[in-house]
Amino acid sequence: MNSNNISLPYPVLGISDDVLPTLPDDAVQFELTADVRNYTFKIDLKFDNLDIKHLIESKKAAFSCEYECSRTMMRCCKISLEPHFSIVIPRNAVNGRINFNCYVSVKEPVPGYCNQGFNPDYDGFTFDMEPGDILVLFPQFHYDADIRYDKLQAAGSFMQIRESNLHEQVFFDISGNKIEILLPPEHYRLYCNPIVKGAAEIIHSSLVLNALTYALLNIENHKQTTWAKTIYYRIENEEEFSKTDLLEPSNIPGLAQRLLKDPYRRLFNTIIISAPNQSEE
Repeated sequence: MNSNNISLPYPVLGISDDVLPTLPDDAVQFELTADVRNYTFKIDLKFDNLDIKHLIESKKAAFSCEYECSRTMMRCCKISLEPHFSIVIPRNAVNGRINFNCYVSVKEPVPGYCNQGFNPDYDGFTFDMEPGDILVLFPQFHYDADIRYDKLQAAGSFMQIRESNLHEQVFFDISGNKIEILLPPEHYRLYCNPIVKGAAEIIHSSLVLNALTYALLNIENHKQTTWAKTIYYRIENEEEFSKTDLLEPSNIPGLAQRLLKDPYRRLFNTIIISAPNQSEE
């Protein structure tokens, strides 16, 4: 089930302010460990509603965690009376994004369900709940199995330079899983010169920065690509990207420079180091 924009004919904790108090900010916490064969997700759920907790304690309701990977058609569900899950997913069972949806759902009929936390709009109402009906809807979360999280800081994790016979000028292709800088054959031959390839700071402050800026300006149309998911992950999880409006067009040039760790500064330092005997003008 896709829990985004869901609407149900009865009040659910986690949907708007149907049930108060609403879910805390840390209602869902997960920790990932991985080895060569498996991903292991440890998930902890939290809410504060005595009536729903009593239904769980009486085994009339339970926690559930559904997880699916659309690319491989994998879909599974685990059920627990405790707000904790340890889910092991083989690496060869997934490709790309794994979506997780967690709930508290009814296990057996609950006639005349009423909750002291109901929004005042529901005063005087009761609901006959059937198995499968949702009592708590936790925020959806996901993990992108195709992102190399150990190499996110390297531009090569989401960008590559290659030769193209189809273009007479340098071309940026952002339709695939990596941002591709396509060089015409003559340009590519020059790029492969060891002197040029060794000048990483110059490449970063010119070709790579231009390509990344172009990609960021068009990222909304390519959200499902690996390069876009990599950038979104960095923005959401690295402390230096705390602003919520980083992808506003006016902020994108600065964002591109931060993602590449200030390529201009590295360029200027390289020039100074390579010419130590030249006096300043």
